[in-house]
Amino acid sequence: MKKDDLAYGLDGWERLEMDVDSALERIMEEYCATIGEDFDAVADRITWPIHIQVFKRQDVGGEGCAQNLARRAIEGALENLDEEHGDHDGDISEPTEGMKAVALAFGRAVVDDYVPWIMESNGDIVVYTREQVQALEEPAHDPPS
Repeated sequence: MKKDDLAYGLDGWERLEMDVDSALERIMEEYCATIGEDFDAVADRITWPIHIQVFKRQDVGGEGCAQNLARRAIEGALENLDEEHGDHDGDISEPTEGMKAVALAFGRAVVDDYVPWIMESNGDIVVYTREQVQALEEPAHDPPS
């Protein structure tokens, strides 16, 4: 799974396909009434053309998310240290500029490398006509010998 992976599917699909061919196969299977049914019988049940949406991994929030992760990392670390080693009657520890810089670098690294599971439409649509799908469904013919 990569951050720049695309997925394909129809509105309402809970599970997307990782390539257009798999999405087309699934559509044909969903409209198939009986095993071995021919293309025309299945295709007659479909509203043409098919509009397959293209999905991308959801944006996790960029710099804002990195800053939030940095803040939470510092707060958690200092709270833990203060509980074990701090003055229980005094103020909580404040982060130094060095801590803030390293925490922000950490937050940015996490955001840059994190691969979200959730996907969202990227606005692109792949359109297939009945004729295009039928051409894909036809078995390849070997050239005559």
